[in-house]
Amino acid sequence: NCLYKCQILNCVVILFFFLVFFVVTAKDKSEKIFALAFVKLMRYDGTTLRDGEHDLIVYKAEAKKLEDASTYLSLPSTKIELEEKGHSATGKSMQNLGSCTISKDSFQISTLVCSTKLTQNVDLLGLLKWRSNTNLLQQNLKQLMKVDGGEVVKFLQDTLDALFNIMMENSESETFDTLVFDALVFIIGLIADRKFQHFNPVLETYIKKHFSATLAY
Repeated sequence: NCLYKCQILNCVVILFFFLVFFVVTAKDKSEKIFALAFVKLMRYDGTTLRDGEHDLIVYKAEAKKLEDASTYLSLPSTKIELEEKGHSATGKSMQNLGSCTISKDSFQISTLVCSTKLTQNVDLLGLLKWRSNTNLLQQNLKQLMKVDGGEVVKFLQDTLDALFNIMMENSESETFDTLVFDALVFIIGLIADRKFQHFNPVLETYIKKHFSATLAY
């Protein structure tokens, strides 16, 4: 069940622990967590973590408290998120910081998310989940033509399903006909592009095995 798996991914957090090692003798060694950084795989708008570099906030606290996820999961994880919430990087203006303090140290990661079910584009997500907010349907259809082609072809079948469902479920009105037609022309144009020609078999398979929108004939 894809929906169930996506709901699970909403809870996925990547953790980075910073430890200090104590060495008394060769046999007497210990380690202690003194700080951590984290980042959530899913963003608040339902899209995945953007590809690229991310400046993570390093939080310091007692080791036992850092092992408790409730201590930090409600806090901003990146410096951008911190600024979006109107807080300072020093943490002096932070609300509900609890037992954590923001370290002056910086920690940067680089991510690359590959998925055929989770998108990084909020406009494409809006189209794929168009039933959840039909008031934005016209906007989502228009914005589809601005989405990066590489992101669209990854979700080719889901996108085509959404477009044909929009057509079938709004057959009594011509409101979306032109927009859906333009979107289909846009997608076919993408597949015709040499850059995405290897997706042509996917389109052919869709037409032969999955296409069932009688109004589109």
